[in-house]
Amino acid sequence: MSAALRGGRSVTGSGAAEVPALEPVAPAPFDERTACWGASMPASAEGLREWQLRRAWEVAGSLAASNPFYAPRLRLPAGRDAASFRGLPVTGKEEVVADCAAVPPYGSRTVSSPHDHRHVVETSGTSGGGHEVYALDADDELAVFRAAAVGFWWAGVRAGTGVLLTLPVGMTAAGIWYYGALRTIGANVLSAGAYPATRKVAALTRYRPRVLVGTPSYVDRLAAACRDEGVDPATAGVASIVVAGEPYSVEWAIDVERSWNARLHEQYGSTERVMAWSCPNGAICDGALGTLHFPPELCYWEVIDPETREPAADGEHGELICTPLAAEASPLLRFASRDRVRFVAAGSCACGRPLPGIRAGGVERYDDMMKIRGVNVWPASFDAAVFGVSGALNYRGSVRRAADGRELVELVVEGDPRERQSLAGPVREAVHRLVGLAVEVTVVAPGSLARDVPEGFVKVSRWTDQRRPGATR
Repeated sequence: MSAALRGGRSVTGSGAAEVPALEPVAPAPFDERTACWGASMPASAEGLREWQLRRAWEVAGSLAASNPFYAPRLRLPAGRDAASFRGLPVTGKEEVVADCAAVPPYGSRTVSSPHDHRHVVETSGTSGGGHEVYALDADDELAVFRAAAVGFWWAGVRAGTGVLLTLPVGMTAAGIWYYGALRTIGANVLSAGAYPATRKVAALTRYRPRVLVGTPSYVDRLAAACRDEGVDPATAGVASIVVAGEPYSVEWAIDVERSWNARLHEQYGSTERVMAWSCPNGAICDGALGTLHFPPELCYWEVIDPETREPAADGEHGELICTPLAAEASPLLRFASRDRVRFVAAGSCACGRPLPGIRAGGVERYDDMMKIRGVNVWPASFDAAVFGVSGALNYRGSVRRAADGRELVELVVEGDPRERQSLAGPVREAVHRLVGLAVEVTVVAPGSLARDVPEGFVKVSRWTDQRRPGATR
């Protein structure tokens, strides 16, 4: 495949066949530079941010005036700047869940007529806090589909492009919003989320879709299933892979691109209606993790230092706070996502778009921090240690308590066959040096961990905390 069809970067896997070209370039239905569908939107980063802030204050004013959930708890200040907006109270997941339980099914926030509702989405409830429920009217639905269509367009999807969607189209947001976005573009969607991996492999070989969509762990599982069926993923004809839902390392991303002979893209999204997408450069740019850009019309986002409550600077971590700008049916104000992201300022991406964003591959949960032997540890610290060792392809970790009360940390690492014999020692040393903990390491063959990944849109954690029954990190 020519580099031009990849946006200037070719991807070649070992023994891989030439991947069919993506569809010819066509004019985007939105503004390519700003990712906006509105014809009169500002063109600069500053103008877009000012437009978003004005819309966010309009949302706040409407909610403070008449919304049964927000009106009693909102007192708007005289100022209308960004600092004043940060002074408004946040909305937590537990408040939304309690509201939905007290005024079923949608909560007191939802005052729209049921006649106007077009579909309903729920959060998965995997964090143990119950389900948030959101209704969408026709305008809300269109805004979500358009924001997602931007990212799929950047990933190379055009009218008629074959897309293998491995996520189920159910009541969680990802599947139905992806499906709606792909249909907005006019893609040929193979909705295979309900099928087992072997059926998905059969769809790959029969229909040869150009784009594959799934979680990072499921992409690994599908690659393992391909090899079990005697199919080299690099020859399947996939040109772009879109992943979401789980963090990953640059080493993993490079290995996936090589294995599938495809470019990797990523989407960050939440049921609360904030999205960020990799631009045409993909999730990897010049050997490093790229940028996920925020489409401006969907949401007013804030990346806030959880200690100081001040905005995170370029390259700093913070919590993502979102106020959807197109959520008439189930509005939200300053929803605290508890997602830990690394902020990327507008202009920092090589694509030149005036769109800020977050670093690809690195979204974590603030709830994911583990205390092991009295030390606060982020999973990303283990990622940096393990993937910094040559030949380490993937891993799973667990923490358990031994009979004598000691806390044991165990890693199962997938290793390059050429390096497996010598991998355990360097991994132990890297973890001890970077994390400060002694660990037990078992090395297994590539693909071993992927075969345990369940079907459907299941976010697979690298970590299992066996000190609390049923708990994972």
